[in-house]
Amino acid sequence: MLVRMLVQDGTLFTSYICFRSSFEKVIEMVERRSDSREKEVWPASGRGQIPSLDGLRAVSIMIVFFSHAGLSQLIPGGFGVTVFFFLSGFLITMLLTREHARTGGIAFGAFYLRRVLRLIPPLLLTIALGLGLVALGWAPGDMSFEATLAQVFFVYNYYSLLPGAEQNAVGFGVLWSLSVEEHFYLIWPVLFLLIARGRIGTAHLVGLLAAIVIWRFVRVLILNDGEWAIYISTDTRFDSLLYGCLLAILMARGGLPDWLHRPQIFYAMLGAGLAALLMSFLWSNPVFRSTLRYSLQGLALMPIFFYAVTRSDHILFQFLNNRIMRRIGIYSYTLYLVHFVILNALWSMGYPREGLTITIVYAAVFSLLWAAIVYRFAEQPLHGLRSRLHTQQPRAS
Repeated sequence: MLVRMLVQDGTLFTSYICFRSSFEKVIEMVERRSDSREKEVWPASGRGQIPSLDGLRAVSIMIVFFSHAGLSQLIPGGFGVTVFFFLSGFLITMLLTREHARTGGIAFGAFYLRRVLRLIPPLLLTIALGLGLVALGWAPGDMSFEATLAQVFFVYNYYSLLPGAEQNAVGFGVLWSLSVEEHFYLIWPVLFLLIARGRIGTAHLVGLLAAIVIWRFVRVLILNDGEWAIYISTDTRFDSLLYGCLLAILMARGGLPDWLHRPQIFYAMLGAGLAALLMSFLWSNPVFRSTLRYSLQGLALMPIFFYAVTRSDHILFQFLNNRIMRRIGIYSYTLYLVHFVILNALWSMGYPREGLTITIVYAAVFSLLWAAIVYRFAEQPLHGLRSRLHTQQPRAS
């Protein structure tokens, strides 16, 4: 049945086969540049900020914000979430790489406690703000205990798909993405440790990426799941994080060839990545949008992130590292949590009265103000504890 359906959409199936074949050849080339798995040398412990990542966070939240603010016909907001996913996988893997290089293992308890300290305080405060606005009649929504529990315990993506699922403050629908991330991080540290110890290789990650694409085809063509269900489900979206993880591993191993930095290759790779992204935005085939679109975007982001990090001084990437972009990037998590609630509150109060631009300005100012407050009083005080957890030694295993 599945084969017949795929044959009926031969273009998509052929595209998938080409994608898998090309990707496996690239990984094979990279693997040949490294020694055997047992002799792979992980990089020395590093510290400090990874260039351009805060700026890329800023770009991501701006894409999501302006799309939600009424410009979705021009700006693909869902792509902003995909960038967040990729960035998260890349950053977490780089941090795990440093920890493994420094200690020879992974402190799982410290890893998950860092995640709790990073995510929960801004999340609880912002949910409280949203429910407070609803209670005062300043924002649309309901006081749903079930929806709030689903959001706090990171199962909101699947909860929201249930028949009769409730919602609390309108705008918190964006919290589905937190569920995808946290589900992914239940398994990724274990997979990373297996890779670091040579039990599995990057070829296995490629196989997992291919399996997720196949599963999306199954859900679309066999199970008849809609685009929204595919978009927010962990089992169909966690490859968006996995592409970032794969890039971080390839960079950490030193397996990427030096010729990638030649000017002609630099511009060709960036051009190919941008062209692939443009294609993913413009190709409106519904099966493509729910299956190969996420794979194409993940592949396209790999050269863009690689050069943004390794060539951060290049004129194309300098803007990612200026003070304003870095500050927006630092605030990006709370901005993501709160912006859509504030937009919906403004709309419920009758805006845009003076036009869309003024509404966007109001929403941006209120969102930034809330993010600054949360950062100052909830995030900054925990930085020291989180830093100490980064240095915690793993238990012997």
